Amino acid sequence: MKATGIVRRLDDLGRLVIPKEMRRQYQLREGDSIEFFTEDDRIIIEKHNVFSRYMEEIELMCDILKKTYGHTVLFLHAEWLHKHQVKVSESFIRHAGVHRIVRFSDEKIYADSDMRDKGAIFPVTVYGDWYGAFVIVEGNKALVSEEVRTAEAFATLLSRQQEH
Repeated sequence: MKATGIVRRLDDLGRLVIPKEMRRQYQLREGDSIEFFTEDDRIIIEKHNVFSRYMEEIELMCDILKKTYGHTVLFLHAEWLHKHQVKVSESFIRHAGVHRIVRFSDEKIYADSDMRDKGAIFPVTVYGDWYGAFVIVEGNKALVSEEVRTAEAFATLLSRQQEH
């Protein structure tokens, strides 16, 4: 564990302010859930990731879609994107934060490329909160209805797993 040199006081309601630099570095946003762990006399704060335990299944779902239908498949979630070293543009992430299936065309998906793509977004929502999305990038071949239904089923499955 690395010391930051930052010391904060709790207010009378027990609140602790996490410095803006640390929130930016660890991608903590207003409304994000965090977990507290204790170890001896230490309190460890960790960003709560509801999909951590499902990452293997999400990998498998993306792989199945890609191998079956031949399109590029992404899962918009910080852990997945980091693991695959995919840099998605902030504007596309905002665009993808929808609560229903959306087709897109002429969108800049990747932060390090000016290429514009078309495809579809399949959001994973739980009790009205957006947690991520499958993104299928069409390329030269159009999406087929079976692919749309399969991606929709995968997104629904992940949503339902979080509800229970």
